[in-house]
Amino acid sequence: MDKIKSLYGLIERGRDEFGFKPLYKFNSNKETHSISYHDFFEYTTKIALALESLGARGKRVMIVGETSVMWLASFIATVSIDGVAVPLDPYLLEDEMIKFALRAKVSYIVCSETYSEVFKKHDSELDGVEQVIVTNTKSFTLTPDHGEVNEKYINFNSLLALGDSLYLSGKTIDQSLHDTKKLAVLLFTSGTTGSSKGVMLCEDNICAVINGAVQLIDGITADDVLLSVLPVFHTYELTCGLLAPQYFGCTICISDGIKYVSRNMKQFSPTVMFMVPLFAEHLYKGIMKTAKDSGRLKKLQNALKLSKGLEKAKIDVRRKLFKSVIDGLGGKLRHIVVGGAAMNPELSENIRALGIGVSQGYGITECSPLISVIPLDDYNPASCGRLMPEMQIFIDKEKASDDFGEIVVKGPNVMLGYYEDGEQTREVLNNGWFRTGDYGYIDNKGYLYITGRKKNVIVLSGGKNVFPEEIEEYLAPCPLIEECVVAGMTDDKTGEYVVGVYVYPSASECKERGLNSRDDVCKAMTDEIKQINKKLVGFKRISKIIIRDEPFEKTSTKKVKRHLV
Repeated sequence: MDKIKSLYGLIERGRDEFGFKPLYKFNSNKETHSISYHDFFEYTTKIALALESLGARGKRVMIVGETSVMWLASFIATVSIDGVAVPLDPYLLEDEMIKFALRAKVSYIVCSETYSEVFKKHDSELDGVEQVIVTNTKSFTLTPDHGEVNEKYINFNSLLALGDSLYLSGKTIDQSLHDTKKLAVLLFTSGTTGSSKGVMLCEDNICAVINGAVQLIDGITADDVLLSVLPVFHTYELTCGLLAPQYFGCTICISDGIKYVSRNMKQFSPTVMFMVPLFAEHLYKGIMKTAKDSGRLKKLQNALKLSKGLEKAKIDVRRKLFKSVIDGLGGKLRHIVVGGAAMNPELSENIRALGIGVSQGYGITECSPLISVIPLDDYNPASCGRLMPEMQIFIDKEKASDDFGEIVVKGPNVMLGYYEDGEQTREVLNNGWFRTGDYGYIDNKGYLYITGRKKNVIVLSGGKNVFPEEIEEYLAPCPLIEECVVAGMTDDKTGEYVVGVYVYPSASECKERGLNSRDDVCKAMTDEIKQINKKLVGFKRISKIIIRDEPFEKTSTKKVKRHLV
């Protein structure tokens, strides 16, 4: 295969190889639009020329908003003119957004209308921001005929109009001195601006994942249609779901949002989807609920048993047996690739029994993010796949007799380091070897298995990362809480993995408030945490509280022994 050496090279190859074949399809203003490989190259080139004309070459551009052609073009354009793209989680609280913009020292912001008001509200704080470019997915156009770019806040169509005029005048993107080894993408991990880490990636890192994914996730062709359902700022979706498929010549359809995925599946009839385990779980539960509501649950369950039995006998009738189920998913879905968190092997087996292939991958933002993945023509529900090409791995065991150890990797996809944090960089990165903080092992066939997490980070069912220390900072000032430990827990009602907290109440505060029974303490604690939750973004909110009767066991330095909680 001819390897991709730059993101601009990727879209240039797309133009040459696939021409006017649809690259992206999406809904806008109650109409379905598409943009071809050829037109996306020209579109991105125009955005790059316009940004360069405004003075953005070599500067930092924050990109905030929903998945869109404009988001993707802005990302590739920024990197292609030697800038630094700073993708931001659009679900952050507004004060966090402002702090990240300041911390990253961004000069330009590209954001959807939803978030432009946030930046206008805090405009006086954004001294270093030269311009804010506002996208509008309801007014998508390839070539607007006019636009003004002299104000601080301009619309994206004005930027495109400027780029269009420059492109028509013969201007091109000069990549002769383009450095793919320098900082190109700055990604902030989940957490407050005080505790989150800025992962620094170069273009070589991103291209290594695209090239590796193309080799490992073999079996995808130009005939495949993908449906993008995960947020674009997530490196898994960006590299594996939106960039790598361009190499194959796929058509990628952009979902209208998580609420409309079912409708979009029927509209676009995807053949392949990238998702997190929580989405796969919802997909399967939806199938079972439909069967139950129609009185066919028992029939479906029996058919699943039959399907598994026949497969063992090398008889595959899954697509015929579950045709009505697959028709409900658009009629053509043949494979899902799951990442972001561990998937239950039983769930994987059940989805496969329906006639839909399942591959699982493993990655971390610091590795851009892919480390391993199961090839499409393979199946191993307990493993997270084979190592990426050009990567090395070392299992660092505490004792030689241990069955597993910390996963340490080295390869062209490993980050440059943490932004403005040499100490934390040195803790995890040594001579190119990166300590993932995860425990695992490799079998004699080269499959990687994850056995647990060394780090405290909680990985929710939807793939979101939550740092316990961050939530504990919010809890610490509460007078009713003497000690607490935030941890991942299973919700009793939904079965989902959520943020929970173990609390040892303050005896003196309980006495002062007249909380004489355990029920009184539980009610008061619940009320307190409800107020604290208002300060937290949705996925970080505490969903489960466990009251302790004894203090936590601590080290000699008075640190709680988390592994004993």
